[in-house]
Amino acid sequence: MALIKVEDLRASDIMKGPLQTIEGGLPAADLKTFEQLPAAFFVQGAEEIGLITPDVLSEAQDEQTAQEIMITNILPIQATASIEDIIPLLCALTGQGLILVEGDRGPVGIISVRDLIAALWNCLKIVDGRLKAVLDSVNEAVTIIDDQDNVVGWNYRAQSLYNIKSSEILGRQIGDFFTNLVATEARKLVKEYRDAYHQPCRDTHVLINATPVRVGEKVIGSVSSERDITETVYLHRELSKASSQVKKLEKAINKINGPKDPFSKIRGQSKKLKEAISMARRVAVTNASVLIRGESGTGKELFAEAIHQESSRKDHPFVVINCGAIPSTLFESELFGYSAGAFTGADRKGKPGKFEMADKGTIFLDEIGELQLDMQVKLLRVLQNRVFYRVGGREPIHIDVRVIAATNRDLERMIGEGTFRKDLYYRLNVVSLDIPSLRERKEDIVDMVTLFANEFSSLYDKEILKISPDIMALILNYSWPGNVRELRNVVERLVILAEEGTAKKEHLPEQIKLYRLSQLNEPISSLAEETERTERQMILRTLEECQGNKSQAAKALGIPRSTLYYKLKILDIKY
Repeated sequence: MALIKVEDLRASDIMKGPLQTIEGGLPAADLKTFEQLPAAFFVQGAEEIGLITPDVLSEAQDEQTAQEIMITNILPIQATASIEDIIPLLCALTGQGLILVEGDRGPVGIISVRDLIAALWNCLKIVDGRLKAVLDSVNEAVTIIDDQDNVVGWNYRAQSLYNIKSSEILGRQIGDFFTNLVATEARKLVKEYRDAYHQPCRDTHVLINATPVRVGEKVIGSVSSERDITETVYLHRELSKASSQVKKLEKAINKINGPKDPFSKIRGQSKKLKEAISMARRVAVTNASVLIRGESGTGKELFAEAIHQESSRKDHPFVVINCGAIPSTLFESELFGYSAGAFTGADRKGKPGKFEMADKGTIFLDEIGELQLDMQVKLLRVLQNRVFYRVGGREPIHIDVRVIAATNRDLERMIGEGTFRKDLYYRLNVVSLDIPSLRERKEDIVDMVTLFANEFSSLYDKEILKISPDIMALILNYSWPGNVRELRNVVERLVILAEEGTAKKEHLPEQIKLYRLSQLNEPISSLAEETERTERQMILRTLEECQGNKSQAAKALGIPRSTLYYKLKILDIKY
């Protein structure tokens, strides 16, 4: 907040004028004949200059000359000089010394000690009036303390909030009335507080702003303003209790009514997500293999489990295997199991593999793009024949398993590079399901934040998390490379670190707070690069939808087949 301060006073604001220039030999009698005396006569003598004020003139003898009665104890100063320049000059003068104020065209006025005191007193009354108006007009409880923690300011709203009259508290130690004071901390630590939650006394909750009061470099006290949020806090607590009760009732109702929709765990209202759920529902009732594609953290396993639960296999096992988390040397035994004595250290009874465990149910092969080529061959054989042998076994094991695979890799590119088998790709990719990334469905973020906040608030027995618009803006602006998994972790972090249920900016991970800045420093892609990227994505998606049929893909893209072949070549797309 900007204010006109006492320091802003200039010599031209304080001086008295005008001045009348006279010769030094002029007698006092002639000066007394002026109908309207000036603030002072400016005497220009041969050797020195001086000033004659009306008070000095009234005591002079008529026959005395101007040069004989003039005040010579004067110091010059410019009209633009500040109050800080004026005070030292007046202190240096003695007796009836005066300051001569000079403008662009010569002397324009004088300043005496009496003039300065009057100007400062007037300024003090103005500042006092303004301060009282501010204290009476704001809706917050305002407290001002001095450098000894004595209360020197206490407005009407403070009287109402704490039921303490100003006559009872003014001039007394604030510690006699309150403990754990932010106002005293602001003074002692020379620290500012903004919207800090505070409980100054029992059953009273406030958001407080506090700042030290400085005169130059010296701290002479502090001022605090408090907004009463007691009713809001109590309502919030009641809401938290009600929310907890609602969740308990929901669990009880679910037990009575049976299981929920398998896809209910997948939250969101965006068009792309609804399309993915609709496709998943249609394919769930079949036994077709499904290839789920999407970035890490988008919820591919949730989709796989929902498809299983929606299918006729729901009463049988849903077995998950992460192809990227198991060493290649152990992968075969994990997938197909091993017989007794198959290798040193093997269980004497043998061990069933994941496929065997998933019989009559569904096996979910997560991160299928990480599977080694030699294991791809064996997996393909199982998918084709529905039969396999345990490691070290001689008896064939027949299985009835539905396969759902997932990847965040570009399998088409891997096929072109020779790191993924085309025949396995087509065996897995009977139906392709694309899961949108979180940045593609930002309209779902607010609802998901609320959902996760309620979940973790209940889990950790915390107040329902409150997220301010500025924090939500940072969350919405972030690109979420870790998708829903990352968002869930961030909300859990906010719930854990929140104080009194309020999330603060400092609780966010650094990469989210700094994301906007990194965006501003990020080089902008050229139009040609963006066009090439878009063309590549459209061609790959269309080829996938047309199952590699280039004639159909060209027709779907609305271009001649020769143009499609040309694009495949220049974009280095091997399909």
